[in-house]
Amino acid sequence: MKSIRSKLVVTLSVTITGFVLCILLATDIAVDSWIDNEFDRSLQSKAGMLMTLVHKTDEGFSFSFSSEFMPEFAGEIEPEYFLVWSKEGIFTRSKSLDLFEVKNLPFEDLEIGESKIRPLQLPDGRDGRVFYSRFIPQGKDNTSEDTYKKTNDEPLTLAYAASSEEVDFVLWLIDVIFIVTTITVIVFIRLFVRKAIDTSLAPLIKLNQDISQLSITSEGSQIFIQEPVKELLPIVESLNAFIKENRQLYLREKRLTSDIAHEIKTPIAELINMAEVAIRFPNEKELNDDFKPEALKISLRLKNIVSNLLLLHKYSDGKLIKQDACDLNQVITRVIENSDLSRVNLELNENAPAIMSNLFALESIISNLVNNAKQYSPLDSKILVSTKTAKEKLLILSVTNSLIEPLSDNDIDQLFDPLWQKDTSRTSNNNFGLGLSIAKTLSKAIDAQLSAEVSDKNITFSLALNTD
Repeated sequence: MKSIRSKLVVTLSVTITGFVLCILLATDIAVDSWIDNEFDRSLQSKAGMLMTLVHKTDEGFSFSFSSEFMPEFAGEIEPEYFLVWSKEGIFTRSKSLDLFEVKNLPFEDLEIGESKIRPLQLPDGRDGRVFYSRFIPQGKDNTSEDTYKKTNDEPLTLAYAASSEEVDFVLWLIDVIFIVTTITVIVFIRLFVRKAIDTSLAPLIKLNQDISQLSITSEGSQIFIQEPVKELLPIVESLNAFIKENRQLYLREKRLTSDIAHEIKTPIAELINMAEVAIRFPNEKELNDDFKPEALKISLRLKNIVSNLLLLHKYSDGKLIKQDACDLNQVITRVIENSDLSRVNLELNENAPAIMSNLFALESIISNLVNNAKQYSPLDSKILVSTKTAKEKLLILSVTNSLIEPLSDNDIDQLFDPLWQKDTSRTSNNNFGLGLSIAKTLSKAIDAQLSAEVSDKNITFSLALNTD
């Protein structure tokens, strides 16, 4: 299973460590190169000083050297070495070469003016470096190399060697420090990144704990963040909206269960009472004659309730095939002709286009809307059924009626809930609160929109149908 925490720790650790490692490595290489170059430069500088001590004389060459001022070329402690060759052979060398078994430094053939630095094991066994240079000694008149080219003066070769162990130790120490620093930085970055990520993810962990303790059955269940986090606020808002919606669904289902039980309980209780009376008075002919039609009436009522609930359930999540070419005006006229026309006024748009829909659904919706309008409007009032076209290729069917009782905003929100009735005592034996729910469900099944709007003392149900 993937882990956001582990992925963040690895990604940040590798990225930061790689960046820091590159900086440390570049620093280590730069410092090593600088120290190495400084050592080579010191070899070259000291060799240059030795070359200035050699002079061209009438008798040959002279070397103005004193070990008193350069004891490193004579002593046994940290000795250094030099050797000068002429064309006849060794011209001069340092006294330090006489202290060891190896008396000479290796010769290197060079061009005039050329110099070279090479690693070398010194006569005393230490690791070192030797600087070679082929040069023209200065004459008494300080002639230069350019003068040599004209006079063909004899060049000499100088070899100057010194120990590099101290420099090598410093370089080794720097490398060790680099390795230790790198390991320390990696460990520190790892711990720091993990701590930083754990701290950053703490609100998310707390949010998860709060979610695990939520229950839609508890009133007022919501998620609150004590220290708001910008990235979590949209999630918290969405979760609270989801909780609120599910809380409403839970309460709706709870009310629906209670209403179904109430609707079924009443006719069942009537049947039980009638059966008990019939059993108690078996010889009462009039009672038996009334019992059968009354039992049939109650049974039919139960059947209607169950049938409507099954119809509501059948189309609650499904879609109906829209394969019927329908003239909405004709469908309305045909449905209303089967009921009392005296209370219905029609205002139908003769230019209303034909639509492709489901005829069964359309007839059921219109029938339920008209019956609902008749049931919940004053007996002497008129019901207006109209059609009109609207923008965005919509055909609107409207059913308007007067209200017997005013509806609150909460009532309007529950109009399409199954088994909801304004009359909480449910005194009506012919209405179960399923008509508008079925109309709403069927409208969704044919991709139509059914809405209700209250204006003054009138309510209008509008069904928006696509004409495409």
